[in-house]
Amino acid sequence: MSKPLSYQQLINFGVNGLNSQDNPATLDPSYLTSANNIVLRESGRISFRKGFKQKVVPTGVAIGSMVEHNDQGTNKIFASHGTSIYTVDFTTPQTAFPSSGANVKRTVANSTGNWQFVNFNNRLHCFHAGVAPQRYDGASDTGERWSAHQNATAINDGSNVANDATSITVDSTVGFPPIGQIIIEDEVLSYTSITATTFVGLTRGVGSTDAATHANNVAVQTYGIPVTVTTFDPSCGMGVYGRLWCGGVTEAKDVVYWSNLLDGDDWIGGDAGLLDLSKIWGTDEIVAIAPFYGQLIIFGKKNIAIYDSPTTVSSLALNEVISGVGCVSRDSIQAIGDDLVFLSATGLRSLLRTAEKDKLPLTDLTVNIKDTIIRNIGQSTNVKSVYVVNEGIYIMSFVDKNINYVFDFKHTTPQSTPRITTWTFGDNREPASMINTELYSGLLVGQKDGGIAGYEGFFDVDMSYVSSAIVLTNFAYTADVSSVWISMGETMAASLLKKMILVLEGGSGATLGLRWYKDFSMNSSATTQISLAPTTTGAQALYGNSTSLWGDVKYTPIFGLQEYKTNLAGSAKYLKLNISIVSNGYNASIQDLSIISLQGKIR
Repeated sequence: MSKPLSYQQLINFGVNGLNSQDNPATLDPSYLTSANNIVLRESGRISFRKGFKQKVVPTGVAIGSMVEHNDQGTNKIFASHGTSIYTVDFTTPQTAFPSSGANVKRTVANSTGNWQFVNFNNRLHCFHAGVAPQRYDGASDTGERWSAHQNATAINDGSNVANDATSITVDSTVGFPPIGQIIIEDEVLSYTSITATTFVGLTRGVGSTDAATHANNVAVQTYGIPVTVTTFDPSCGMGVYGRLWCGGVTEAKDVVYWSNLLDGDDWIGGDAGLLDLSKIWGTDEIVAIAPFYGQLIIFGKKNIAIYDSPTTVSSLALNEVISGVGCVSRDSIQAIGDDLVFLSATGLRSLLRTAEKDKLPLTDLTVNIKDTIIRNIGQSTNVKSVYVVNEGIYIMSFVDKNINYVFDFKHTTPQSTPRITTWTFGDNREPASMINTELYSGLLVGQKDGGIAGYEGFFDVDMSYVSSAIVLTNFAYTADVSSVWISMGETMAASLLKKMILVLEGGSGATLGLRWYKDFSMNSSATTQISLAPTTTGAQALYGNSTSLWGDVKYTPIFGLQEYKTNLAGSAKYLKLNISIVSNGYNASIQDLSIISLQGKIR
């Protein structure tokens, strides 16, 4: 009597995302051993990631950092590359990064573009290792809006400056704010305006200091810089709890500084102060500062210090020190709901409050890719990240390696961790920085080739300027997934492979490549090409041309479900599948996968 056909429906195929850590022969088919250029829908279905469509003509220099800043009611994008910070002009994509202009370009010697931008009290504050903090004044249209937190010049009056002088000539006032305070020796002076070489409208002996006579060539410095260091160059900062906080100063890598209340320019007046972490955690250095449930979290490379009552700095109190675990990358930190995630030396972790113990236990989010992620961390900590709110995904990019991990927080795996996939890019299109914007309603990526791209459509789209015209060029990308070793159901007998049935949604005009492997052999048994031709369920819109300016998903037709069958051959106890689909401007997703086989003889 003939044996019945076995119908194995993999309802949950790939729904738990990537797992490169565990034995693929024992894993459930809900995991994947490769999961590139895909996202997982709410239902868990495997789908194309969206494309990255350039909005400016690339400069050829990586966009190291970006921020969205509200400048007097108008949201603007600030981006850095090389030694300059730019106000990006998206209205002229071919010249989006202006070559000159005091208020649209800020050049800072010795900077590399790796800034941390902080919005605080109508100003944009910028922190970078080894250079003085910079600020953009969003409250005034007068004078130069860019200045440094720490500037220095020298008296150039040709003689001593009397203790009642109301103006002082110096070498240069470049970088000083148009109105502010300066310090000369032990005296603090305020001024009402500046020229290229003069501080005007001086008030002497401010803040109970003594008005004094100062000799020619004596240093003139920005007021408000901590007196405990000669060079104020913090590598990280945060605007929270009514003040600026910063750390990672070259001369004092384990000291946190906080500004006067509501005054990010004053680091010595009022209730400004500092905290020496060397007395708390020994030898370490500050990497980042973040708020969390009304607490101040200070990340070192090897430790984490948690302080209570940061809103009243006089009551600032140590709650806990977590030893042996720190943060290796400043820009990996993101707030996600009631979580704070960060990259440690052993993987991505979550700092999570538990009500029962009122403590902050650590949760490893990368247990399914642990060895791989540790290897990547060991090779590069140039990491950028973003949490895309409307997509529910956290993206972490190893910039130097073109490795991008996507953590889906919409649903979790059985280990209570986010589902993981990967994204890769060609021709230097990979992210060098990322932000979640209001201006563009989601993800904006600063690319390694100097472009800035939005997350939209289903092509990667390059922008160029040719013959005085903007040209958009579409590039396809490949979604590629590999299954675990799927048991055919019999331990003693090999199954005769008959047919595989795929149900896909969308993907019009795309080509699907199918490979299958048998019984742990890494040589594919066969390769099949399938042309996707689903039925259109929505009419073609006016702007639905995938090559047009408006060719994103909003204007394209909708394609329904389609069943695709392919014959299998041979016999196997275990089967591994690889499915690759090349994008063609439309989304595609795997809805169902089934394998039909027939029980064979015992081997």
